Amino acid sequence: MKNLYLIFAASLISGSIIAQEEKPIEVNFHGFVSVNAAYNSRTSKQTRNNSIYLYPAPLNMNEHGEDLNERGSFDMDASHSRFGLHIKGPTFNSISVSGLIEADFLGDDRASDSDFRLRHAYLSLSYNKFTLLAGQSFHPLHIGDASPKTINQVTGLPMHPLARNPQLRFAWQLTPGFNISATILRQNNSRSTGFYGDNNDRGIPEFVLQTGMGGQGALKAYLTAGYKQLPLPDKFDPNNEKLTMDAFHFQASLRYKTDGLEYRMAALYGDNLTEMVMPGGVGRINKGTEENPDYEYKGLPVAGLWADLNTTHGKWSSGLFAGYLKALGTEDKIDEVLKDFSRDSEIKDILMVAPRITYNLHKNLSAAFEYMWITAGWGGNGDLNANAEDKYNKFGVPINVENFDNHRLLFSITYSF
Repeated sequence: MKNLYLIFAASLISGSIIAQEEKPIEVNFHGFVSVNAAYNSRTSKQTRNNSIYLYPAPLNMNEHGEDLNERGSFDMDASHSRFGLHIKGPTFNSISVSGLIEADFLGDDRASDSDFRLRHAYLSLSYNKFTLLAGQSFHPLHIGDASPKTINQVTGLPMHPLARNPQLRFAWQLTPGFNISATILRQNNSRSTGFYGDNNDRGIPEFVLQTGMGGQGALKAYLTAGYKQLPLPDKFDPNNEKLTMDAFHFQASLRYKTDGLEYRMAALYGDNLTEMVMPGGVGRINKGTEENPDYEYKGLPVAGLWADLNTTHGKWSSGLFAGYLKALGTEDKIDEVLKDFSRDSEIKDILMVAPRITYNLHKNLSAAFEYMWITAGWGGNGDLNANAEDKYNKFGVPINVENFDNHRLLFSITYSF
């Protein structure tokens, strides 16, 4: 860990020297220090040392019949703080070079907020109307210009996907108001639950196509479609048949922006989006017999819809986020939902409403408050130990649903530089 800090510090120093000696290269240091304090009325599912909030947890009964998750909690941390380098130049043969390296302290699920984590590390080559991005950045489903502006810095999870991936992305600006891009990528620190254990190098890269319409105007829309092939772990492929599971995702996003008003929304469909920190899983069908099984694997699909409104009045800004996520079930009947690949596949739906307000004390300093009401419907009456037939129907959709609510209060103060 100390070596990582030393490497990053060395890059800052060397970058400053290069910037001084070579005028074509510009290096800009950026980041922010953020302190968040949050209260939850119910124990909830969270990750990254409780710094990334997800949704309310189901029942956790003790021997006296009391739900241990029916209690509040308070947390305070600064691990969302981050820093990075924007690098621009040189330009040669009409090719413009730029890059970004950025990190924070959300590297692991441990008791401390000190684990260094690489967020972005990529270079960009631009020539006329073409751009090539190589390195780690957001998955194409996470569009910065069309993402929620919540105070909760996980930006709309679990309705809005969140992942960063090593990738190659080729973009073509056909006209000022229309562009297309093609991306190949690999799952990295956020992976499909249960996959990529002993066979990380099998399978093919994920492939994503995206169009952007609207250019720099007030209204901009995006259409995204992707395909991934997930190799089954050896446990589910004992005869080394190189079994895989196909999965698709589609998203339509919109951003509208005028003076003092910003509106964003998106609709998403995807098979087994657990690598996006969203509920999901895998169902299995036996097309053979008990003696001679012939298994086929199906990703459990979900659909999400969200909208985000933000207004600005001088030093004050206010906003409202609302989102809904639902488990859809497979087209064909399945025999079972496999626990090995599940990220809370017992959830049937989630509904969230979160108003917020921000006061800018200075252009570099702001304080914000956000209230979130979120409810999650868990199958099996909220009992994770219930029998499978009491939790899922024949299409993998949770049944016997019980809803659990959480009221979350979040205060944040941020110093940007």
